[in-house]
Amino acid sequence: MTGRLILATTNAHKVREIAGMFAATGDATQVMSAAALGTPPEIEETADTFAGNAVLKAVGFASWLRGLTGASPDDLCVADDSGICVDALEGAPGVRSARFAGEDATDDANNAAMVEALRAGGLDRSAAHYACVLAVARVDGTPLALASPGPEAPPSLADRRGALLFEGRCEGEVRITRQGQGGFGYDPYFWIDGGARTFADLSDEEKSRRSHRGHALRAMMARWAEFGC
Repeated sequence: MTGRLILATTNAHKVREIAGMFAATGDATQVMSAAALGTPPEIEETADTFAGNAVLKAVGFASWLRGLTGASPDDLCVADDSGICVDALEGAPGVRSARFAGEDATDDANNAAMVEALRAGGLDRSAAHYACVLAVARVDGTPLALASPGPEAPPSLADRRGALLFEGRCEGEVRITRQGQGGFGYDPYFWIDGGARTFADLSDEEKSRRSHRGHALRAMMARWAEFGC
């Protein structure tokens, strides 16, 4: 295969993180945002799992790319769905992490909603984890497969629609107090290392090593030779 890795996102943070991880290994695969080829479609995230939403986005973007002159049949489209799951909130925000405070909510609004939900339960902290599932689909729709399943295989999904799935997870604790100036999303409220620091305290390199997305990406890259560009 000779193609590119096209990311089904317009999130500059995700594009930079994924491109940086490939570059750090010396892999010459071209990593780019789908937005570089046109105006990406709005994919409605109707699944109730991270895996289901990741597949919807990867396959949906691949289908859109198939009709563009700038895309190649060998290109791979990668989409992720990720979020934070708080034990005391019965796993919420979960798949609604990006819109916990409502559609088109800002990071600040989502964080405020999470803090308020904890306070409403009389809590100032809770065990939590970040979760991420990556879905990879070929632009031409040809199903992808691995020679053998690995320990990183995510939970079963009834209809993968020819996509490959990889997951990652990071354990920590959410608190109603924030710290740090970096990161995005819920990072300032996600405490790690026994409460010594938050994800927002980490450099981009540290976060790539520790994050749920970083774990999912490394799981994908470990099998890259079997299906990659």
